[in-house]
Amino acid sequence: MQIILNGLIFGLSIALLAIAFQLVYLPTRVFFMGLAGLYVLAPYAGMAIQQAFGFWPVSLLISLPLVSGLSVLFEWANHAPLRRKGVSDGAHLISSLGLYIILVQVVVMIWGNDPKTLRTGLDSAFHLGDSVLTGSQLLILCVSTILLIIFLMILRVTNLGLRLRALANNPVQFALYGYNIDVYRLLAFGLSGVFVTIASLLTAYDIGYTPYTGLSATLLAVVAVIIGGRNSFVGPIAGALMLGMIRAQVVWHFSARWQDAVTFIVLVLFLLIRPEGLFGQKTRIEANIL
Repeated sequence: MQIILNGLIFGLSIALLAIAFQLVYLPTRVFFMGLAGLYVLAPYAGMAIQQAFGFWPVSLLISLPLVSGLSVLFEWANHAPLRRKGVSDGAHLISSLGLYIILVQVVVMIWGNDPKTLRTGLDSAFHLGDSVLTGSQLLILCVSTILLIIFLMILRVTNLGLRLRALANNPVQFALYGYNIDVYRLLAFGLSGVFVTIASLLTAYDIGYTPYTGLSATLLAVVAVIIGGRNSFVGPIAGALMLGMIRAQVVWHFSARWQDAVTFIVLVLFLLIRPEGLFGQKTRIEANIL
């Protein structure tokens, strides 16, 4: 039971980041690796605001729009101009990686590269039968579950969710119906910033953070998106939970050193056997080109 709980909690934290990635990738087809830089920045911004005001709700209320606004700025100042110039997907990827590198270097110059944590003092512990959950793990479990449920409900029952799904499915037809694609692209980047901020702050409160954790966490989210289904919003959640369970089993039965190796072995197997992912559907070659 302890292994399952550990895997579930880790999977939920990756699911938030996977949704953040998918919110940009599906509507815009931008491989948004700048997300890793936002993941790095969020806890440092939260820490600085916390030190200034000494009240964590204020820290959360300021850091959320701050990081989300920076995500919108990445689209407005970088990806949108590149799209208008008609550059390749590879150019978007390289420029996005450049944004990540810039953010990491700014963080290192301001706050240094020593490991830090948002939590002060010892963490509390809760017993569930033979299993034990820390207070930070319970926080991840509750906040992630609630946030993911709200997100899926918004996608299914609101006009905003319908329009995001329409933009992801067929942006040309979406524009023909009179909707402004640029506005909804900015909205997708903004929502992505909200999810990456919450994911980063929860993880930083649990296990701490450094300027170099963003890329590895984002790569796990990308793996979750691929094995869950690149054309689905539900798939990344399932893929992240699956990854969490697998990595927890590897740590328990073998060693933490094998986690990343097994993760990418699973990715290779999916790419060979089921490249469309768990929730993906096979499409015609012509559809993939469009």
